[in-house]
Amino acid sequence: MKQEAFFSFCAAILLAAVLGLSGCGSDSTAQTEIKDTTPQKVVSVTLETLDSVDLAETFTLPATLEAWEDLTLAAEIAGPVRFIGPREGDRVAKGQVILRIDSEARQADLARAKAEFEVQQSHLNRMIRLRDEQIVSPQEYEDARRNFEVARSALRSAEVALSKSELRSPVAGIVDRLLVDRGEFVAEGTPVAEVVQVDRLQAIVEVPEKDVHFLRIDQDVDVMPARILGDAGELMRGKLFYLAFKADPVTRTYRAKVSVNNADGQLRPGMILRVRFLRQEFRQVLAVPLYAVMERGGGTLAFVEDNGVARARPVVTGSIIGDRVIILQGLEVGEKLIVRGQQLLEDGTAVVTGSN
Repeated sequence: MKQEAFFSFCAAILLAAVLGLSGCGSDSTAQTEIKDTTPQKVVSVTLETLDSVDLAETFTLPATLEAWEDLTLAAEIAGPVRFIGPREGDRVAKGQVILRIDSEARQADLARAKAEFEVQQSHLNRMIRLRDEQIVSPQEYEDARRNFEVARSALRSAEVALSKSELRSPVAGIVDRLLVDRGEFVAEGTPVAEVVQVDRLQAIVEVPEKDVHFLRIDQDVDVMPARILGDAGELMRGKLFYLAFKADPVTRTYRAKVSVNNADGQLRPGMILRVRFLRQEFRQVLAVPLYAVMERGGGTLAFVEDNGVARARPVVTGSIIGDRVIILQGLEVGEKLIVRGQQLLEDGTAVVTGSN
């Protein structure tokens, strides 16, 4: 009787254990059926479709304008100033008379020399006929010939003196200053006028050593007046016609000269300009905004959009031109580069896109 009670007791305990294990299994199954309901992160971004472009890298330097010709004219003979034609600021043509120095006396000297030349020429012609007829001696003929040569030299000297009495402009330009007044006596070599040629000007530029290797003679450049009251001025074209071989010992820069057309007379010597030179050109390259490229984890990367997901792309960069950087490796034409919102992204982040 006791043995049957013992077996009944053991059976009851075993049954309870089985039921307990069944309950535990049921709870585990229920827990595995619980799903994660946390919202997925979505970032709003802006895109730029990649395409190949031509780029030019330039650098701009300040320049000072100078006249193409800046001439100080001096008196070639001594005497009083009898005539002054143009006034200061007037334009003059090449060869135009600016002033005359004692021209009346020079004209009188020329008239006397011309009359003496004609007399000696007539006398020589007579001596030639008489010599041919053997009427005059060879010495008489030689004296006549010598007198004729002296008269001819005197005539030539008088003509030169008269031409020097008229001061003419050697170039077409502007009379910038008159240094004498009418009636004033001037000595030979005295500066009397300043003439500047301004239909063409030269811009003087000091080029740093790092940039001088990119320049070449006859290179076309952009010339821009300095900004005044926010006005950038009209863009003009110039041509590099001189580049120094030796650097300035103080500034360590190389002097360059650029010719500038000034036919309209808008520019003046002494003005400040900006000259833009070409450093190098890039043909059909991928260039992206500089801010679209980031440094992460010791590398350089950019993000592209791929079917609503951001994908990180390691990239190799080249030259920086303005606010864009050339991509040498890592991106392809036609891909959609993320240019805004990329700071919040990781590889695989869902994105909502718009076009830039």
